[in-house]
Amino acid sequence: MDSVRYAEQLRFMHNSGFGFGDLVGSFFADRGSYQDLYQPLVTFLVSRVTDETWLLFGAFGILLGYVYSRNVWFLIEKLPRRPGLTIWVLVLAFAFAVGIGVSLNGVRMWTALHVFIFGVLYFSDTKQPKYLLIALLSPLIHFSFVIPCGLLIAFLFVKRFGLAIYIFFVVSFFIAAIDVAVVRSAAEYLPLTMGERATSGYIDQADDYGMAGGADGQRAWFLVLNSTLVSVFVFLAATWLFYRKAHQRTGPTGFLLLFGMLVYGSINLVTHIPSAGRFFNIGEMLMIAALVLFLAGQPRVKKLDFLLANAALPLLGIDIALGIRFFFEFASVWLMAGNFFIAPFVNADVGLYELIKSLR
Repeated sequence: MDSVRYAEQLRFMHNSGFGFGDLVGSFFADRGSYQDLYQPLVTFLVSRVTDETWLLFGAFGILLGYVYSRNVWFLIEKLPRRPGLTIWVLVLAFAFAVGIGVSLNGVRMWTALHVFIFGVLYFSDTKQPKYLLIALLSPLIHFSFVIPCGLLIAFLFVKRFGLAIYIFFVVSFFIAAIDVAVVRSAAEYLPLTMGERATSGYIDQADDYGMAGGADGQRAWFLVLNSTLVSVFVFLAATWLFYRKAHQRTGPTGFLLLFGMLVYGSINLVTHIPSAGRFFNIGEMLMIAALVLFLAGQPRVKKLDFLLANAALPLLGIDIALGIRFFFEFASVWLMAGNFFIAPFVNADVGLYELIKSLR
């Protein structure tokens, strides 16, 4: 897993005489070891003190924990006094779309995602430039976020063309269904480091947990089914919200709906490039957030809105179940029985998921 590699880097930096000059040199060397600043810099700073991995991931958890909790709390603060089960299930789906355990394991990619989502959510609500800047700084955590950042900048110029964005979103699903050689070769035009990563491909979350399938390289059937069901949910939610003219609202609902469609549609166009599918999580989370905010606006919500939302919720069932399963994969028994202060003094090498499986 990614976290094992980060732990090895920490021990190497601490025990090998690795200095600040070596770190700087690794950023600028041809085909250097690092394309991002955040993870290697934090790892280096911790390595000056210790090679204990719990302290490294505690340091990673400060930023990740803050933006992750703020993202979930952003929706909770917008809820009515009695939100009902439908909205709570959607908030749960938002929280587990990229859960805290998975995020801490793949700290570069998923911290960047939550930082980007944080900036977008709060910029959509307050229009304060500092939140836009936060979103645009996400490539410092993972270089590939130049793509969603580019889409965000472009969106600021085209957001008034709501109908065009929706048409683009719909058409992108048809294009995604066609395995076009031109799309596959698009990775060749990416910058060197991005092109190498894209053509070689990232190891998906499912691969990390032994769910990638057999020797033929096919993903497990429920992962393929989940991907399809989530896409259907996003399409239906966006279409209904657009029909209900949610995109015309001046607050965060319209902003998140339109930007979510632009992101999802854009990733549909490059879905055949390895690892590009990870950015679907951004579109999914923005669409769920837009739906939650729409349903939370009680004066304008009709009974039919909730009926249709309830009918669509089963489409997120596998996604929520996988999110909870991956959460238990990384959480230990000390999540239930311990606290931050005793964490450094206990051995937490067995996940709750493995513990539950052993009790069967």
